[in-house]
Amino acid sequence: MLVPPASQDAKLIDDLFRVTFILAFIVFILVEALIVLAVIKFRRRRANESPAQVHGNKYAEIGWTVVPAIVVGLLFGFAVSTWNSLTASGAGNVPMSHVHPINDPVALRQIDEAKRVDLVIQVTARQWLWQFKYPDGALAVNEQLVVPANKMIRLDIVTADVIHAWWVPALGGMLYVNPGEMSHIWFKTVPGEYKGQCNVFCGVAHAQMLINVKALPPDEYDQWYQGQLAQVSGPVAAGDAERGKELFLNKQICWSCHIVDGTKAQGKVAPRPLTTFSAYEQIAQAIPNTAENLATWLRDPQGVKPGTQMPNLNLKPQEIADLVAYLETLK
Repeated sequence: MLVPPASQDAKLIDDLFRVTFILAFIVFILVEALIVLAVIKFRRRRANESPAQVHGNKYAEIGWTVVPAIVVGLLFGFAVSTWNSLTASGAGNVPMSHVHPINDPVALRQIDEAKRVDLVIQVTARQWLWQFKYPDGALAVNEQLVVPANKMIRLDIVTADVIHAWWVPALGGMLYVNPGEMSHIWFKTVPGEYKGQCNVFCGVAHAQMLINVKALPPDEYDQWYQGQLAQVSGPVAAGDAERGKELFLNKQICWSCHIVDGTKAQGKVAPRPLTTFSAYEQIAQAIPNTAENLATWLRDPQGVKPGTQMPNLNLKPQEIADLVAYLETLK
């Protein structure tokens, strides 16, 4: 692969890619050599010359049938061997699907029994970001997935809207995430940062729906986790407009959906531009435009206006305060 593998599955896929590439390269050289040989040996040497006509050659026909069949058979065998070796590819002798209907009890039991894991994280794909909820719902974060290194991680992935696909090349294969289904992927990796991309066109900001995975040594991961919990439950300072602006312009879901003239926020999803937001009488045509109501809206848009396209972004209290301060400056 073009990306150095950082997990067992990625290494297995990389080995299969190398075998496939080598076989394909040998076939390419053989075919091109035969073409060059035919061009040189059987070229027309005189204007009135015609090549000898050959009507069937059983040895040639057997050769070009048997050799490709052997090559395809080898590739098939290597592919099946790789699949059977992938992390949690099956429970016992029963092949396991990594995709099943949401709340399918049989599939969920099989998933739990397939592989011992150290951490299960719930992932929600949205247009256009990834949201991560840690065990017991104590912590939810957007966009960056932080995990402990050298631990077996399982991601339970669903989509809130259209078809998406989870793909971090350094950590393993690509996995579709379909509406109404739950997809699962396992990985164990070393400390580092790994980049990925939603691999299915999912709307106008598909290209910006990136995946960021950061693996920390276990002790550093514990410090990060406790720090995140402190941000959720700790005291909230007065909102800062500059921090809010930086957050708005760097949080994918904000600037890819909304318009604020004079900034990179030029999204085409939200029905109204936010350039003069503070002058609007209502928020989402649902509640009066006050700082308190705006905080409520940012905390739970669906609770304020069921069915709205604005998703719950799992914003921390301080982030909400900073965004309120910034949006109120938009006159």
